[in-house]
Order: sequence, then structure tokens, then C-alpha cells
Amino acid sequence: MGLYKKCLILSLSSSLWLLAASPIQDAKMQALYLMQQKKVEESIERYRDLAHLSGRHDFELLQQMGLILLQKGIQQDDPQSFLMTLFGAGFSNCARALDILEKGLDQADPQIQLLSLNFIARHEDDRADELLQKAMGSDFLSTRMEAAFHLALKKHPHAVGQIEGLMFRLPPVFKPYFPPLFALIGTNDATAVLKRLIEDLDTPVRVESILQVAHLNRDDFLPLLRKRLSLSNIAELEATSFAMGALKDSSSLPKLQKLSRGPAESVRIASALALLRLGDRSAVPALLESAQQNSLFAIASLGSVSESEDVLAQLLDSDDLQVRINAAIALLQLRDPRCLPTLKEILIQDARDLAFHPYGSIGRTLIAWKAVPSAELRSKDPTVDLSLSQAMREHLLKEAILLPEDHFLLLARAIFVHQQNDLVPTLISLLENLQTPAAIDLLKWGASKISSPLIRDYCHLSLYRLKEEGPYEEYVNHWVMHQKSSELIRLRPPLPWKYRLEQTDFSLTPDETSRLLIESFLAIANQRNEKNIDFLLKAIQLGNPQNRFALMGLLMRATE
Repeated sequence: MGLYKKCLILSLSSSLWLLAASPIQDAKMQALYLMQQKKVEESIERYRDLAHLSGRHDFELLQQMGLILLQKGIQQDDPQSFLMTLFGAGFSNCARALDILEKGLDQADPQIQLLSLNFIARHEDDRADELLQKAMGSDFLSTRMEAAFHLALKKHPHAVGQIEGLMFRLPPVFKPYFPPLFALIGTNDATAVLKRLIEDLDTPVRVESILQVAHLNRDDFLPLLRKRLSLSNIAELEATSFAMGALKDSSSLPKLQKLSRGPAESVRIASALALLRLGDRSAVPALLESAQQNSLFAIASLGSVSESEDVLAQLLDSDDLQVRINAAIALLQLRDPRCLPTLKEILIQDARDLAFHPYGSIGRTLIAWKAVPSAELRSKDPTVDLSLSQAMREHLLKEAILLPEDHFLLLARAIFVHQQNDLVPTLISLLENLQTPAAIDLLKWGASKISSPLIRDYCHLSLYRLKEEGPYEEYVNHWVMHQKSSELIRLRPPLPWKYRLEQTDFSLTPDETSRLLIESFLAIANQRNEKNIDFLLKAIQLGNPQNRFALMGLLMRATE
């Protein structure tokens, strides 16, 4: 074949290819144009035609459509659409959505600012760091403190200067909040500041600084701390005793032994626990005696003392509810199943409607829990934090998974039987992680509970995530589409820093339908297959118009 004919054939082939490709290119442009015109349903319909024509999904196009929708959503005056757009930008995990999240920082609403910060902080790039520094100039102290926390977590080069500047601009009463931030950073500059704070004139500042040094195992501070064991300040002695045990300073043994026989209860207990960490059990009998005399701090401290199980088990028979709950929590720490009856009292609500709140020792190394009846009636009481009580109960349930499996499953079944719905999401996650035949059987039993819709729905979702054989995927998809008009997300109050370092939560409301719906959509998005992408597109197209912004973020995440 001659060269001319070959060129002609190649030219004709290229032309035919372009002609074949033009409908696809047209469909892409139309889908983007329709999204730009806020015609979301038509845009998605055009995209679905395109996917059918090409035989596959176009992830890049979906990302472009998603960004256009989020950019339109953030410009809306409707507060709920604005909020859902922020969630969508956050869910997307897309660096190009940071400009959308920045709009949240510009709102004169501290809760919206905190939400934006939560998502911005998850990005590891210079743009995200710029926005965190911008948040340090917010009009709201809560935003500035949150930004300082995230800068410290990231160990940003400018964190020390920014945080120290904020500390000096605030009244002295705020100073004890700053040692944890410098301890998180851990650089030489941060260490220098922390050393100055250990010598601060204010006792709470010194105590907090000592505790942070101990938690981070900074034994380079030991020479400075040893001097403080000769002080008379009870709070500081307690904190320093704790630090010596945490840092395994055997040279402090004589002083700790003396302090364990001193007059101040919190110092005695802290030094006894420090001795125990150093391998000296000489103070344990006195600790057991204090517990038998119903000292709540002593009882709580026995959770880290081996061979104290029998004493704690005897305390479970006490008529004093406060004694029983602290003994049960200590036994749970020791993995002793004798805690179960009282643990059920804590986890499963009854007519007493108990809430639980912590109270600490003066040196902040010891924590005991107190039960308060009629929690709902006390919701306005500033001393009763219902969100903290809920977090405590969820934490104890997570600890219970370390009990022998048969005992944990008895507890799990009791939670199902009593329909303790506020613990169901946490329990389902634990059973899912357990993944033993008995745990899966319990999930299947829960999935058949017609009289308990929340338990039934969560069990189906869990079995779907575990990819168990059965009608679980169809059930979840049907349930989600049935809830398409429901409100997807609402905010709830954030927990303090120390309770958030170990949890990854989107700050969703505990409201049952909302939480289950978002978990279902997350499970669908995380599968990242074409069938589930089709499902998300259908949910965006047919569901609640306000939900589409958050759902588009999930779709972007599934196609990144």
C-alpha cells in the first residue's frame, strides 16, 4: 500500500474517531453547563446518559460537577444549604474545596467557624496551614483556641509564636489552657516556653505544665521536677508525684515513700501509684484500706492496681451508688467480668435517668465519677454535661470489648433487648470490629428485630459493611431512598480537646435517623464501585435538595 493511501486511511480513521467522540464531549459540556445554571437534576441526567454512552464513569467530570455545585451552594443565603455545603466540601477531601471551607471562617458564627476548621485541619498542605493561621485572627476566642490546637497538632513552624502571642493577650485565668498546646508541639522553642510555665507564679499553670511533661514522657524535665517534691503545695505535690511515676524516676523513691504516708489524701494516692509504677508495692495496703473506707479516689485508682479485684468486687455490694459505679469502672479496667451487673446500671437507663459527671482531685491526676439522677430535668444545670456523660458511657462500652467475649456479648444483647438506642451506633461498630462468628450471629439476630427499627436498621448496615451474604445491601439502599427527604446533618456541641484526641467524629447530632442516614451514605461511598456511584447520583438527583451538597461531597470522595 502506498504512503498516500496509508495517510488517507489514518486521516479517515482520526476523523471517524473525532465524530464518535464529539457526542461524548458535547454531553460533558452540557452536564457542566447545566450544573453551572443550577439545573442539578438535568445535569445529573445528562451525565447518566454520558456514562451509559461511554460505558463507564468519568471521575474527573464528576469532580468538576461537584466543585461547581459546592461553589453554587456556598453562595446561597439559606443557612441550611450553606451548612450542608460546608459538610460537602469537608467530606470531599478535595484540596480544591478549601476555598469553599474558607467561607465558613468568614461567617460571624463560632459554630460554623469551628466546623470549617475541623475539615480544614485534615488537609496537609500550605493552603490549609494558611487558613489555620487566618483563624487565629477570628473575633471569637473559641475559634482562635481551636486553631491553636490544630496548629499545635501539626507542629507548624509558626505555632509557638502564634500561640504564645495569644496567651499573653488573654487574661491570666486562661493561661492553664496553654501548656497542653506547647507540649503537643514539642520543639525546642515550645520546650523553652514549657520550662518557664513550670516556674509560673500561678499554681494551676504549674500543675498543668507538670502533667503535660509527664504525659509526653519528657524525662529531660526530671531535674526541674525533683526540686518540686520538697514543696508544700498539695496540688503541685500530687502532680509531681504522678510525674515521677510516669517518668520512672527511681531516685525519687525515698521522697515518694514519705509522701505516701502524708496527710493529704490525693498526694498519698498519687505517690502510692507512682511507687507502684516503680515496682514498689509498699503503699498498696494503705490504698486498699482507703478504698474499703469508701474513698472514691482510692477506689478509682485501683483500676491500675493488680490483685485489687477482690476488694473491688466486695465494694459492688455497697448501698452507695457512687461507690458501686467507681468500683465497677475500676474492675472493668482490670478486665474482671464481675463488673457487668453494675456496668449495666451505668449503660442501660432506667427510671432513675442517671447522668454521670467526673470530678477531679486538686492536682488533676485522680478522677472519680458521680451519678446524678433525673438527668433530663437537669439539662439546664451547668454542672451536668449530658454530652460528656454520653461520651463516658460510650467509652466504657468500648472498654467492655476487652472482657471475655461471652461476657461482652451478654452485655451487647442486654443493650439490644432494652433498646438502649443511644449506645446502638457504638455497639454496632464494636461488634463489627469483633467479626467473630458469635458477634455476626448477634448482628443477624438484631437485623431480625421487627419491634426495634433502629437496631434492625443498624444491624443491616453493619452486615452490609461486612459483606455478609444476604439481602443487606438491598435493605440499606431501600432504606436510604425511603429517607431521601430527611434532614441529613445537624451540629452538636464539640467535646473538650482531651476527649477528641482519640476520636474521629464529624460532630453529627445523636438524632437517630440523621446519624444512621449519614453512616449509610458513608458506607455506600466507601465501597467505591460503579453501582454505588450510580446510587449516590440517584440520591442527589431525587432526594432532599438541601442534602445534595453533602452527598456530592461524598460522591467526590468516592471518585477521587
